[in-house]
Amino acid sequence: MRPTDIYNELERQVIGQQEVLRYVSVAIFKHLEGEKYGNLLLIGNSGTGKTTIMHAIEALYAAHGELTDYRVVLIMNANTFATEEGAVDTTRLFSRLEEKVRQLLGAGASPEQIGRLMERATVCLDEIDKVSGMIGGKPYVTGINIQQAVLTLIEGERVPYRVSGQVDGVTRSDTVWVDTGKMLFLCAGAFETLYDQVFARVTSPKSGTKLPTTTTYINGKITIREYFTLRHHFRQEDLFEYGMQPQFLSRFDNAVILEDLNAALLARIFTEPEEGVLRTSQNFFRRYGIELEVTEPAVQRIAEEAAKSSRIGARALKSIYGRIIKPFEFDPFSQPEVKPNGSGHQLIVDEPLVASTLKPPI
Repeated sequence: MRPTDIYNELERQVIGQQEVLRYVSVAIFKHLEGEKYGNLLLIGNSGTGKTTIMHAIEALYAAHGELTDYRVVLIMNANTFATEEGAVDTTRLFSRLEEKVRQLLGAGASPEQIGRLMERATVCLDEIDKVSGMIGGKPYVTGINIQQAVLTLIEGERVPYRVSGQVDGVTRSDTVWVDTGKMLFLCAGAFETLYDQVFARVTSPKSGTKLPTTTTYINGKITIREYFTLRHHFRQEDLFEYGMQPQFLSRFDNAVILEDLNAALLARIFTEPEEGVLRTSQNFFRRYGIELEVTEPAVQRIAEEAAKSSRIGARALKSIYGRIIKPFEFDPFSQPEVKPNGSGHQLIVDEPLVASTLKPPI
């Protein structure tokens, strides 16, 4: 599979973030080809698609028999490495990988098979921003130590790992050597204060940076506004100030910023995915014999409202839609909008219903 083939498959499951998917596609290609350096750092607000991308990678490997040895995708929180005493325990990664491999291979796997799949895994470390070396302006030693441990793994380390498995029908315990340099590491985080940090740098009197402007004409008035995007003003050294160690960051091919989701993308995320908000809600109401329909103007109004909450991205859809639909979920047949339709009932959520629900209280 070439990067373009990988991209086309990922794009079918991830709505938006095309630029990020191109980077991820190249990273996967390098991983499959045995290249050592394809690791990525993904930066994006909550709900912009980081976890969705990770699940799409898992589905990609599962769909292709020739990628059997690469189908272990482990998603774990970066803080999992920290013990209660504040030390760092990287064996937690290997035990989680072994557990994942056993789920895929079953009870008859040999130690050699388990070791081979472990070292070809894609490791997705979520909330990597929570292991910053600085918290509240003070050094966070555990965060620094986790970064050091992870960079050692990314660099490539042959780790002896004791594992039991089946050899000629007999259970045997062997030591396998797991080469972490063969793994693909995708580290992701919201880096919530990074936006404000970079904005302060760009807009300081000393920066000399002039923000681009947009001009709008509404109700006979011309409005000129400056706009700022993290993606266009981000520098690698901004992450140093945030608290990420230079040595740690140097182990990544790229630091890639996911863009905030606009209303058009949020409307697609609301309606298209099988496990998305709308499809899940429609399945729920079918249990009552009710066919649920959300009109296009209503979808657009929900998406526009969700787009105002850029810091939580697609997660805003659930919150906003929940305010609209919860009364119907609790007692649908007491609601006048639920009407008989043939042998069942129908509920149409239209734009006036959405507008009246979202209208702020007087």
